[in-house]
Order: sequence, then C-alpha cells, then structure tokens
Amino acid sequence: MHILKKQQCSVVLVMIIALGAGGSALSREQSLATTRSSIRTTQTPAGLTTSAGAAPTTQVTPRDPKDLLLAAEQVNGLGAPGLKPWHILVSYERFDEDGDNVDSGTYEEFWAGDKQYKVSYRSHDFTQTDIATEKGLFRTGEAKWPGELQIRVRDEFVRPMFREMDLQDAKLEKKMREFGAVQLTCVLLRANGGRVMISPIGAVPGFCFEPDSLMLRYSKGGMSALTTWEQTAYDKIVRFQGRYIAGDVRVAQGGKANIKMHLDKLEVIRQPSEADFTTPPNAVAVNEELVRLDGRVLLLDYELHREMPHYPKSIHAPGGAATMKFVIGKDGRVKEMEFIEGTSEMQKGLEESLKKFVYRPFLVRGEPVEVEVKQKFIYEIH
Repeated sequence: MHILKKQQCSVVLVMIIALGAGGSALSREQSLATTRSSIRTTQTPAGLTTSAGAAPTTQVTPRDPKDLLLAAEQVNGLGAPGLKPWHILVSYERFDEDGDNVDSGTYEEFWAGDKQYKVSYRSHDFTQTDIATEKGLFRTGEAKWPGELQIRVRDEFVRPMFREMDLQDAKLEKKMREFGAVQLTCVLLRANGGRVMISPIGAVPGFCFEPDSLMLRYSKGGMSALTTWEQTAYDKIVRFQGRYIAGDVRVAQGGKANIKMHLDKLEVIRQPSEADFTTPPNAVAVNEELVRLDGRVLLLDYELHREMPHYPKSIHAPGGAATMKFVIGKDGRVKEMEFIEGTSEMQKGLEESLKKFVYRPFLVRGEPVEVEVKQKFIYEIH
C-alpha cells in the first residue's frame, strides 16, 4: 500500500503496510551480546562481542564504500555462484509488540542448482514445498507464493544483503561505529537523487562489518519508511564454502524483538540424491509465465525506483484511495495496468507515475518472469 499525505500544500510519500510487531521509534542502537553457548538480546545498549564460530581474519577489504558492499555481498550468504550443492535447515519465531510468540516455523532447502532445488516452509498457517527440475517448478501445500515472513527468513541466510542493496539512488558513507566495546566498519546509505526516503534523525540505513573483514554483523533500516526502525544482528558466524553464514539472526523493530532465527543445520550435499528432488504425485505445476506476488514482498525486496504522482487538486479532506493492478515485465518495468478503484484524476496520475517505476527482476529457476500485483494508493489530507 502506498500512502500519499498532503500537508501545507506539499506532498510527502510515506509507504505504510502493516508492520506487525514493534513499530515504535528507536532512540539508540539495538545492542547484542554473544557467547559461544547462548545469545542474549537487550533493549538498552550493551557490548557487541566478536561473533563465535568464525573468528574474523584480517583480509584486504576495498576502501571505496561501494566496492566494499559489492564485495561483501558475494561472501555473505549462500546466494553467490560457485557453491557445491548444500542443505540448510532454519527454525524461527516471530513476536508481537508485547513480546508474545505469534508464529513459529521452519525453512528447509536442498539446493543443487538454479533448476534443481527443493524449498519447504512449515508453520501453523503456511506449509508449502517447491521442487524445481529441468521440466519446471512443482508445488505442494499452499498454492500462493510465499509471503514476506517466509521470504525474509530465507533471505537472511541465502542473500542477507539483497533487500537494501539500492546503490543507484543512495549516497554512500563509510565510517566506524561503536557497539559497546566493539567497533565495526559501517557503510551508510543516505538518500540521494530520485529515491524518496523519509528517515528520522539517526535512522540512516546501512551495513556494518567486522573491521578488516567482509563479515556482515549488523544492518539497520532501509530506503523505505517501512524499514526505517528495523535492525538486524548476525551472530555466531560460521564459514561455509568460503561464505559467512550467521548461526543466529535477530530482527528488531522499534527496539523490540520481531523475528529470531536459528541455523539448525548446514551441510554440503556430496552426492545429490534423486529422492531429494523427486516430484510427489500430488504436486501441481506452477505457472512460470506470470507470478502473482504479495505486494509487501514486491515493495520491500524488489522496488528500485518510484516517482509518485502529483496530488489531485480535486481531493478534499480526509482524502481518498485508488487501487491499481499491474504487470511488471521481465525487464523490471511496468507493462500493463488496470485501474480498479478511484477517480479519473487519480487514474491518470498513477498510470503516468507507474510507467517510471523500476523493479528488480523476479527469478524463477534462475530466469526472470513477469509479476502481477495489486496495490492500493491512499491519499491523505491533514
């Protein structure tokens, strides 16, 4: 959902989708304490100790902040090319703003290539298994594509720097930051150019690494109001096929625990078994020509550039709403639009602005596919 607010004859874009747990402001850095046997999360600053499991080794790291981020992206997580087949099992818990556990589940994947993998999600309200073969993608369980929670859990271990790697419209700044007694090398991404970002003071997004290392330890916020107060800590780092993989990942929103993830198993598949990638009789072939994706996933993970429309003069307090359904092509550009709800003035402005939106390509079995999404645009007047 996109929310447009008009105040004192100016237009400010705020992107709001139900954040779930913990959306309050955070005045100080989330802090973390790590030992070899346990992890403790506190809501007031404390020391961030060196991650157990893979002591950072001194290595040549790029001086330029952009080069540093690009190099780190290649060695954090399992997403970069060149890995031998692997198997991962992760368990997770999600909490509301009162600290109550509202969801828990597992993510498991057997990966032998872009066209040979099996991904499973299991929780009380979402159970699904996708099996990719040379013949196509097949699915059991939930028919819809995974939502933001499932995608987030996988991303933190497979591609932890994917969401916020928006380097085109960000001004990069490299600096050292203190976390208790530990200093980390951080690259901050400040708003620059066409990308609209509402970022309260102290909420500049960025990534932090062990000094003289590419090991990711901490990330904060994003180029969207949705992730402004989000913080992620990576602890108990292990080395796997030359990559850094976190044993524990904790996401906080507004200083409160939101998601806790734990790496239960990570191993090389020395001889991929045919049984691991066999399609069960009840599996259904997935349409790879057009993917109907959750709007939140598209907004948080795939949107690269947006240009919002002018505020229609005909809208009066308290505002109005418009709903658009559109198709994003394989090149990341909007190619088809259908106006579902709203006024004619809204329609014209939205259609013109959506033509300028840019998205990352959505990949299925390693190939870009077209994506269909329905999103609501809210016009507010204060």
